[in-house]
Amino acid sequence: MTLQKAETARQRNAGRWTLELLPRQPYLARYTCAGSLVGFAFDSQSGFHAFASDRVVPFRAYPNGLAFVPSGCDVYSSSDHGGEYLTVRGAIDDARAAPFSDHVDRQAVALAGCIRRHMLNPSPGDALMLEEWSAALVERATAALPTCAEHPTKRLTGYRLKRIEDFVEAHLDRNITIAMMAAEIQMSEGAFSRCFRASAGKSPYAHVLDRRIARARDLLVGTSLDLAQIALAAGFSSHAHMSSVFRQRLGCVPSDFRTQP
Repeated sequence: MTLQKAETARQRNAGRWTLELLPRQPYLARYTCAGSLVGFAFDSQSGFHAFASDRVVPFRAYPNGLAFVPSGCDVYSSSDHGGEYLTVRGAIDDARAAPFSDHVDRQAVALAGCIRRHMLNPSPGDALMLEEWSAALVERATAALPTCAEHPTKRLTGYRLKRIEDFVEAHLDRNITIAMMAAEIQMSEGAFSRCFRASAGKSPYAHVLDRRIARARDLLVGTSLDLAQIALAAGFSSHAHMSSVFRQRLGCVPSDFRTQP
């Protein structure tokens, strides 16, 4: 297997908004937020961080988590693995606001997915929509400011969610079922599905599909495997199935994704 290149960060401007889609890779960041920032985590990740403090503590971010960092906030964050992450700058500017993360909001999940598809396969005709999606995502973060701490979302424990994530990653090339995931943490299928959706903002099926796409993306940009081999390694039933999912979820086919700069 010959390594080729790592996936690069993608940046776009949409009216007043500056967007950056960061790939899943190790990182270390230290900065003072010059303007308020809204973030959205497509993947779970863990590492160490500090906000407006010198105290560096371990963190674990959940997938589909909405985040906010106010202007002037000192930030330190590092992760050995990272995760795909969207940032939107030019957002809220309220000195009274406090930073938050891991807020699951169904509308934010849908909006971030639209922005992600556009940034992976940009189209000039979608520029106005990108601006509208960005503004709407910022509005979801604004709405969460006074309430996210008051109404905690019922979710799986961090330990159980990590067990499921590890199980999915280890079995992506197989036919993963709800029953298999529920059995991994000794829950009934119905209870598992409800708790997982509350934790991640999406169904277990959608999570597995997202991880298959992420695995395929890693192999497309990091190896010289042919498309049929990549499809099977990521758990798709065929190259045609992978192409169909890429077109629907990312707005491009795998061969186009591999050749993008």
